[in-house]
Amino acid sequence: MECRNDGCPRTHEEDIMDIPLDDPEANKAAAKIQASFRGHMTRKKMKEDKPRDEVRASAELRFQNIITKHFEP
Repeated sequence: MECRNDGCPRTHEEDIMDIPLDDPEANKAAAKIQASFRGHMTRKKMKEDKPRDEVRASAELRFQNIITKHFEP
């Protein structure tokens, strides 16, 4: 956002209008930003899901140990 001293700050609409939509470099930069954000969200989701998977695996392992200990010769 440009800093102007005339007392009239630029509006959000003016900022959007300054972005050239047909510029290949701008499109390439936008694609990188979007890919980075998608990766961030995926890693965040996987991090949230991990503890449940670890608890489930631990419970399954305990169950298998109980079955092996008590029911197999």
